[in-house]
Amino acid sequence: MSDLTIGFGRRDITPPPGIPNVLGVTCFVEEIWDPLYVTAAVLNHGDERAVIIGTDQCVFYQAPHRMFSKAVSTALGVPLERVVLNTSHTHSAPVIGTELQEIMDPYGIKVIDLDYVEHLKGQIVAAAKEAAERPKPARLRAGHAHVERVASNRRPKLPDGKTVHRYGQPPEELRVLPEGLIDPEVLVVRVDDLDGRPLGAFVNYACHPTAAGGSCHGWVSADYVGVGCRQIEAALAGAPCLFLQGCAGNIGTGKWVTGNPRQDMEDMGRRFAEGALQALQSVEPITVNSLSMTNQDVPMTLDPFPSWEELKRGLEENIKANDWMMIAYGDAMVLSRHLQDFQHARIASIAVGDWAIVSLPAEVFVEFGMEIKRRSPFRHTLVCAYNDNSLQYIPTASAYPEGEFEVDGGWRYVVAGEGEKLQNSALQMLMELKTH
Repeated sequence: MSDLTIGFGRRDITPPPGIPNVLGVTCFVEEIWDPLYVTAAVLNHGDERAVIIGTDQCVFYQAPHRMFSKAVSTALGVPLERVVLNTSHTHSAPVIGTELQEIMDPYGIKVIDLDYVEHLKGQIVAAAKEAAERPKPARLRAGHAHVERVASNRRPKLPDGKTVHRYGQPPEELRVLPEGLIDPEVLVVRVDDLDGRPLGAFVNYACHPTAAGGSCHGWVSADYVGVGCRQIEAALAGAPCLFLQGCAGNIGTGKWVTGNPRQDMEDMGRRFAEGALQALQSVEPITVNSLSMTNQDVPMTLDPFPSWEELKRGLEENIKANDWMMIAYGDAMVLSRHLQDFQHARIASIAVGDWAIVSLPAEVFVEFGMEIKRRSPFRHTLVCAYNDNSLQYIPTASAYPEGEFEVDGGWRYVVAGEGEKLQNSALQMLMELKTH
């Protein structure tokens, strides 16, 4: 009899038509291409418990991320620091920032729907409670494989050496540039009951879900993640696939799109699933003799912030110009209100036998995830980012002189070297978990 038990739960979190979508300034939900879900897993071993939640959402900023995590903590009676809440970062779903909405209220601008936020909280809690109420003795197996023609680096170089930004649906002149550095690996951890029947799976891959559209549009979709997970679930007799987004701050779909978002989403979802199904063909057992979790608040040094009045003037100028990029000023205004709260980043690590999960905040560059996996003392290491996106892009120090969107586009607040600090702190936590 295994001492490890795992339960899974799932709820639909598809937003209704008419509410703000994606960046929420000029985009509203008009049609549903495929449903969005929250999938939760509760892991138990002896007196230890960890809650892992994956959502088909674009972004949770700090206030809603805390609100949702605390609601799960209260409902399940587990410490807040034992809840991991991840977004897939699909660009075809709402951005959830309640404090941002407060700033936009005086201008009559709606960037999120507060009724939907409450619904979302309820569904996240319901999925977690379902998982907690359905624990089954479980065995784990892990497999690794490569995904082809989904991910590409968003910062390719021109022949003259200049770095450019290759967004989700770029023109041909950007698509023909080299794929660049990516992490092609998909990690699948299969969860079975003691008779070998599938209970679910954890799936980890690093790439912006922008095949269905990279910026403002009216359709809702889980993007290639949703398409791929449904195919993985079919291979697991309907057991749920819990996707955790990797370190994809500089990784997107831009090289491999054709200009047909719906077809691109289907094609990339199929290729993502092909890689994951290959991983399932090569799974090996994970010996589980313990479950442990630790977390740390890593001090972050931020760029100097303009005054509130400066930020407000910039916001108002962009409102007059009807520029959707004005949301960047709103994000900065949220940070400027509570700078003390944002001068640290919460990271967490979970060890389940020889499988480790590292949880990072924001849009961390792929190099950090790859280095953590390379140096991890665990045989199988899953690195997920996009757990509270308030700090936005966290580039490598070498990317700063190159500039471009992830550095200079208005959504980068940390100074050079802070990503390396997060990486090294995560590795230290893994070493400590391994030795204990």
